[in-house]
Amino acid sequence: MKIEAKALSKSITPFGVLILLLLVFSNHVSGQTQSQLTANFEVDHVIGCAPFTLNITNVKASTQFDYLNTTDPNNCSTFQQDPGQCFTNFQAEQQFEYTQPGVYYVIGISQSLPNGEQSDYIKITVIEAIEPTYNVFACANNEVFLDIDFTQDSYDSYSIDFGDGSPIQTIDKATDSNELPYTYAAAGNYSITVQGLASGNATNCSDFTKSITTLDSSPTPVINSLKVLDATTLEINYESLDSRIVHTLVIESEDGSQTDLITLDPSTNATNYTYTNSNFDFVNTVYSVKIESTTQCDNTAIPSETVHTVAAQYSATYVNSDIQIDFDFNTVNNSAYEIVFFENDNSTADKFTTNTGTTQRMLSNCTLVENYYFEATFGAATSKSAPIIPDLSGTLSPPAIQSMDGELVNATFELEFNQAPVGTSNYRIYKKNPDDTFSAIGTSSSPEFTDTNLKSGQLELCYTVAYEDDCGNTSEMSPEFCFPLSVGTIRLPNAFTPNGDGINDTFTVGDGVFINFHMQIFDRWGNLIFNSTNPSIGWDGTYNGTPASIGGYAYRISFQDAGNTTIQQTGTLVLIR
Repeated sequence: MKIEAKALSKSITPFGVLILLLLVFSNHVSGQTQSQLTANFEVDHVIGCAPFTLNITNVKASTQFDYLNTTDPNNCSTFQQDPGQCFTNFQAEQQFEYTQPGVYYVIGISQSLPNGEQSDYIKITVIEAIEPTYNVFACANNEVFLDIDFTQDSYDSYSIDFGDGSPIQTIDKATDSNELPYTYAAAGNYSITVQGLASGNATNCSDFTKSITTLDSSPTPVINSLKVLDATTLEINYESLDSRIVHTLVIESEDGSQTDLITLDPSTNATNYTYTNSNFDFVNTVYSVKIESTTQCDNTAIPSETVHTVAAQYSATYVNSDIQIDFDFNTVNNSAYEIVFFENDNSTADKFTTNTGTTQRMLSNCTLVENYYFEATFGAATSKSAPIIPDLSGTLSPPAIQSMDGELVNATFELEFNQAPVGTSNYRIYKKNPDDTFSAIGTSSSPEFTDTNLKSGQLELCYTVAYEDDCGNTSEMSPEFCFPLSVGTIRLPNAFTPNGDGINDTFTVGDGVFINFHMQIFDRWGNLIFNSTNPSIGWDGTYNGTPASIGGYAYRISFQDAGNTTIQQTGTLVLIR
């Protein structure tokens, strides 16, 4: 639309004002197409989608134009008398293509205008040409529902072609709702096109077409299965969702304290959805799950059959040498179900017809755990509990060892205790300190241990023992076992026969506690021929690897007994061959 106007003057008549107002209102659709101050030039559009071409028309004087100015001329104090101080990029061309969205002011400058007025302008708005964002939903009785997102573009209105030959409809952002229902005369597949408009103009503005098939009636959603993946994650499988209507997943705890609603997108989750919520506990709490399919036209929700999760837990303990695992389940009290316990994936084990129950397994070794789960059937739908893989590492207390024997052998104490009642390869031995506490003194891979660290002054030795089973569980501590020590007593023969017959072949002291032991053997001339600090090693009748001569020898022995008493003894012996 092109409108010719003249500059306002003090002599304008009331009739002229009326004519001017009529001109302004008649230009409402396409915007102000005449220059603002002197009506020196016109444009064919003041708003459009990039890229669009602007044409200058009806120029009243020799004028040059600045097209890319973004500064409002009203902010230039010398705009009328000396616009060159604010604007400089002028050209004679009367056509220009805008490629970038924005607000521009076309400045026209002329030296031949009356009254010394040199410049004039028109405001141009360039908007981005993007496809309108909208959804279209099918409703029963061949009705559809159009929902346009006004916030995603800069259009001021839209044209809508419902693809059935009916007149094109227009929605104005300023006055109309973004939601529009429409009923087709007959069932079928239709293409709906939404075109963005700028001041009612579609020039270069984008459109977007979607196809939809009408519905005779709304379908009922169907859930096929539920599967708890872990405490916070649930997998839902269902029949393919109709993309023409809205589907809402509803998850609610059995006691009603937790509820969540999720809109399912058929384009990305047509047949399944994995739900995660850190505030939910699918292992210990029962939840009801359903899908509600809603038509946008009347907001009537059609629900699926409700399917319930199965909560399942386990507990384990040693019973004698076996491990007892109790598996517990819980779901809603509903007569239309069956609960099955599965062991080792798909091996059916036990069946239940109650909503709560317990089953039990006995394991001879903690490494024999399998995969377990419960599965409930609700009509045609199944519901699996979380997989149960008992963690028996560091969570159990194997039974304690109940007996131990000990024997003092020379300067060591040998322990022997009963075999652990469960599989193990690691025993840990503890010894009592003078302050009645216990300290670990060593480990053993078999049920025996030799304590070589005997201290003077000990009249009694006390021990306890624990072990680890094959899964790293530490047993209960055994009872405390105490052994009184006898004082070491020298029992020396006055002769010995080192002839290799296994009888009286060495000269040694008897059993007992000999602390700081020292034994020396001298020949008849006083030469030292044998020296030892180990009471368990006696003289074998040799000197420097050669059999010593038969005859008499002298000995000197010193030590401290278990009571910390120093004992010294000397004497003679006879070597006989």
